[in-house]
Amino acid sequence: MSPGDPSRVTQRIRRMHRHIRILAALGILITGLLAGLATALPFYLAARDGVEETTRLGAEAQAAALHHELTRYVDIARQLTSRSEIRTRLEQYALGEVSLPALRRFTEPRLADALDEIGDIRGILRLGPADEAVAQLGTPPPAATRPALAEDGDAAACRVILVQESPSLLQTCLTIAGQQGQPIGRDILVFSTERLAALLEDGRRFGPNVRQVLVEQESGLQLTATVSGASLAPVDPARSEPHQAIYRVPLETPGWELRVAIPDTDILHAVWDQLLWPLVAVGLLALLGTAIVSRALAPLLTRVARQAQRLAETDEELRQAASVFRHAHEAIAITDADQHLLDVNPAFTRLLGYSPEATQGKALMALVADHGDTSETLDAGSEALARGDAWQGEIRYRRADGGILTALQTISTVRDEQGLPRRHIHIFNDITAQKAAEEEVQHRALHDELTGLPNRLHLEQHLAQGLRLARREETGLAVLFLDLDHFKEVNDSLGHAAGDDLLRAVTQRLRAALREADFLARLGGDEFVTVLLPLDDDRGAIRVADKLIGALTAPFALDGHEIRIGVSVGIACYPEDGDDGPELLEAADAAMYRAKQAGRNTWRRHTA
Repeated sequence: MSPGDPSRVTQRIRRMHRHIRILAALGILITGLLAGLATALPFYLAARDGVEETTRLGAEAQAAALHHELTRYVDIARQLTSRSEIRTRLEQYALGEVSLPALRRFTEPRLADALDEIGDIRGILRLGPADEAVAQLGTPPPAATRPALAEDGDAAACRVILVQESPSLLQTCLTIAGQQGQPIGRDILVFSTERLAALLEDGRRFGPNVRQVLVEQESGLQLTATVSGASLAPVDPARSEPHQAIYRVPLETPGWELRVAIPDTDILHAVWDQLLWPLVAVGLLALLGTAIVSRALAPLLTRVARQAQRLAETDEELRQAASVFRHAHEAIAITDADQHLLDVNPAFTRLLGYSPEATQGKALMALVADHGDTSETLDAGSEALARGDAWQGEIRYRRADGGILTALQTISTVRDEQGLPRRHIHIFNDITAQKAAEEEVQHRALHDELTGLPNRLHLEQHLAQGLRLARREETGLAVLFLDLDHFKEVNDSLGHAAGDDLLRAVTQRLRAALREADFLARLGGDEFVTVLLPLDDDRGAIRVADKLIGALTAPFALDGHEIRIGVSVGIACYPEDGDDGPELLEAADAAMYRAKQAGRNTWRRHTA
């Protein structure tokens, strides 16, 4: 067979075609693999950062809820020490006017009432000025955990700590001060840890495999929720947690820390759920590209055929890229350098409700919903894109139906040959439900469960903010401390359920008597606080006090009974009566006691 034999030439051409197809297939597979890795890596990092950020926010919200619960125990102890009748009798004993047996007979039944009212308390130990036992009810605090008495009569380390008993307990204490502020005794209380264990057992923010541990550093104990309740164990600093991510969040309560242990597999599963479809799309593109190029290189007999096949291949690749854009689960928008919308995918339409025609040429910033720090977030995003090619953050958008969407948004910049921005690619992930859950937890941490009013923590934050505004605007501010008259008689005669109904009814009347801008909070029990801002002089506060007293003058109908109560109001004004929140609250509280002494159902202005 001669070298020019057509059959041999055909065989050589076929071998060459086969060799070219193999080389092309290998090149495309390698290119597809590299492109897949380059595409998957940013998705992986963004997904992992999103999972970790969500977990961190959940841990901070859980820590805030635990801090609120610990603060509630301190508030309970403060309510016990502030009961005026028992405190007055204890002060008389400290002055030698009452004997110890008489003091015990007077104190124990009243503390027993408090023990019945508050279900969390397991025991109360009241000590006198010489650290002698005045009253002891329920489970006594272990002697080893009682704080030592300092030379000035106060406890050396009076803090909220864990007690390793069976069942596990939590201990706190508070000094009882006389009329002149001198220490005349102290209360040591032990509480059940069931409420803390219930919070630790709630894993809705993290998942079923997450382990939550509350660590109290002074006692060296850690609290863990179990099937039977709560478990206490010593903290082992040398213990390591393999294959787990540990999030440590200090509580605002000093000496307490929340530890959240999440298995690495949970994080990887969450990340994998977000990466699966992009990886599948890249793999399919690589396989389809290999098949298309292999078939396109086969007809190499003519230049026209090769060029036509290459054009078809290019067109097919563009269609595949467009298919990925159209069928992606995440909402994607493409804008020009000035953030005007050029194209959006169907997921964007489903998420926000705007059709592609309605968004064409529209500024993306026109869809942003203003919410608090929105302008700061947008400025930070613009600065990040000016310095680099990517930015990620949370932005709220207005849906077409008027609703609000909270999105975790990733923006990538596409530059031209000169390095100037030409396009921006925006990827949106809907985190509206997660943000709503976090806001609900935050609301519960700052509001009273019974009345829905802001609690003590919320009051302290609002008062600090109001004082900053008053200083900046050079205006006045007033704090009104309200204590209901004869409320205990309602509880004693009609029961605690009727007392709760009465507190809700009082809340409604107080709200109706105040302006919308006025702040009303419940400290606990039958104590309320109102903050008035702005205030020209104390006459405005006096008018509001008269209005509040008049609002509670009319009788209340409870369970077929006509109940009449009153309210004693103490007034303190900034800057005359104090320069910070605690000083104003203390001054208003003192003025309220003067109103009680003046016959109740009246007000008194604080005086030096």
